[in-house]
Amino acid sequence: MVSSEEVSLAKQYGVKSFPSFYILKQSEKKPIKFDEDVFTYKRLFEWINIYSETFVFKGADETVESSASKPWLSQPMPYLSKESANDICLKKDGILCVMYVVKDKSASDDKVLEAFKNIQDRFTSKLERGITFSYVRLDMTAEADFAGALNLEGDQVPGLVILNPGKKKRFMVSEYDLTEEGITQTLDKILGGDARFKMISGNKLPEFTQEHAFFTQ
Repeated sequence: MVSSEEVSLAKQYGVKSFPSFYILKQSEKKPIKFDEDVFTYKRLFEWINIYSETFVFKGADETVESSASKPWLSQPMPYLSKESANDICLKKDGILCVMYVVKDKSASDDKVLEAFKNIQDRFTSKLERGITFSYVRLDMTAEADFAGALNLEGDQVPGLVILNPGKKKRFMVSEYDLTEEGITQTLDKILGGDARFKMISGNKLPEFTQEHAFFTQ
């Protein structure tokens, strides 16, 4: 953490606002800045955890994981899979999964991913109602059973689906384009309480059955 009293340190790293949080890693040429406006223990812990050499979950007496064993935790928009789903979406309290649904991994569009990145940077500070968005990708070919539970029509893929994986498993399909403006409209609709979610058939999500490669782009 950099405070206003540390003038030389602030000058060295170009700090212009206070307080500011940075991580210094030997493998990184520049310090990594915490770019959010909400300084809560939870958000700082999750951010530090991403860049730490080991990942710590809940209590100190629980298993410590190697960061290399769970690459999806450090990726901006990982794919849902048997290995990653619980960590990034299905077993996280208070999470809504913002899913970029594609026919297969080759259909993932860099322009759309850039739009999602901009959205993530902007929306974090808005989440004051106990809602947290987790941004992920769903490959319909690799995870056909899971995708089938969403009953998507052909013209809805590629598309945006918001999944609530809580006790009552519900989802909504965005009516807007996969642009920064369209994604913003969808998330604003949810935060404004105007979104309508549908129940997953049988209130049960199919299990992920296939392994999936992980991509950062």
